[in-house]
Amino acid sequence: MKGWRFRNQQGTVLVFTLIVLVFLLVMGGLAIDLAYHASTRGELQRSMDAAALAGAGKLGFNDTVFPVARQFAQQYGALNPYRVGPVTMNLNDANASTGDIVLGIWCPPGDPSVCPGSPSPCPGSPSPCPGNAGLFYPCLDGTRVNAVKCQYGTTIPTSFLALLGFTTLPVAGCAIATSNPPASPPEDTCVFPIGLSDCAFTDAGAFTSQGCGVPISFISSSGQSPGAPPGTNTAAWVNLDGQGTPSGSYLRQVINAMANGTCPPSTLEVTDPVGTNNGMIQNVMDTLEPIFVNKYRTSGTIELENASGETAYSGPGWEVYVPVLNTSENGGCPPRAINGTHEIIGWTRFVMTQVINRGRCAVTNRYAGNAWDPLCPPPNGTGTSQTIPQNSGAFRAIFGYYGCELDPAPPNPTPAPRSALATRLRLVQ
Repeated sequence: MKGWRFRNQQGTVLVFTLIVLVFLLVMGGLAIDLAYHASTRGELQRSMDAAALAGAGKLGFNDTVFPVARQFAQQYGALNPYRVGPVTMNLNDANASTGDIVLGIWCPPGDPSVCPGSPSPCPGSPSPCPGNAGLFYPCLDGTRVNAVKCQYGTTIPTSFLALLGFTTLPVAGCAIATSNPPASPPEDTCVFPIGLSDCAFTDAGAFTSQGCGVPISFISSSGQSPGAPPGTNTAAWVNLDGQGTPSGSYLRQVINAMANGTCPPSTLEVTDPVGTNNGMIQNVMDTLEPIFVNKYRTSGTIELENASGETAYSGPGWEVYVPVLNTSENGGCPPRAINGTHEIIGWTRFVMTQVINRGRCAVTNRYAGNAWDPLCPPPNGTGTSQTIPQNSGAFRAIFGYYGCELDPAPPNPTPAPRSALATRLRLVQ
């Protein structure tokens, strides 16, 4: 009778089925809760993306726009709720690294040298989004802040996992968006009406800074320095008002205004066409020479590096910003004479180091390796009868060095949102 009981297997399938059903219910419940968690996390991440982009679009050129940037980030986070409820982000005016909205400086992954003031542009440790490369430094320096970080964490209720004691699951989102870095020129820096060729910035059609630190020369109407091969010109006069050839009277007016500390107004943007003039224009050179001499003599030491990080120039000069023009597309490189209308691809820092007018160097600037001393007679130059160009009394030239960074907007000390610069507004984390 006892053996029969062990041999009787009736009901075994029922027990096995119950066990499997319980297992399937647990696994199904786990899958439902985890799927709900993943979906909510995606929604929250999209909210953070929208908030970060909205905040970065309102960054300007100093800290007066910070409240607006925070408000837009908060507003767009709330406009993109997740399924459990609204996203209520704190403004974090103190800019704590753990706050919901953090302003700071973004440094690209793998190249922290790009970060302004590397390696630590602001006090404190970097705080990027978890699990991502790159550095984000919380910062309130309005001249350098170029990014907004938005982060938000909460919990969501569970269904089946609650049977196992897990009543909630954590969910969080984090995003960092950048806009173009704010141009932070010295107080008296303006956009000068000279445009540089993009040839030195271009390598196989791609932007590069390899040519920065090399002295530019704007020498003659023909694009050819006496005794030099064609193509020595790398710059031309430009019309900061847009299209149309800049006249001598217009250029003198702009240069005189800059001498008095008034920056010429301009609404130019990247891809805008501007008129150029490759002629040296004697009366413009006569206006420029004494102004340059005054700027040079009252200038401190200006440092400018080349693409390798080495000092390309260290000395006095007139520091301005200039537009960079697309001259390589149609005219090729070297640019030769630059005339007609050309498209702006960006702006760069430019240090004017020498002006030659009527064959004379305006100042004594014996910086090592310069290209201008042999072209002028003493006392300001070191030229001889073998090195001074023929007809030197009519020889005119402008020399200088340009920086490595190509900014997508001209310097502007007036706070202004950068939301219009869509090509420069992007998510980085």
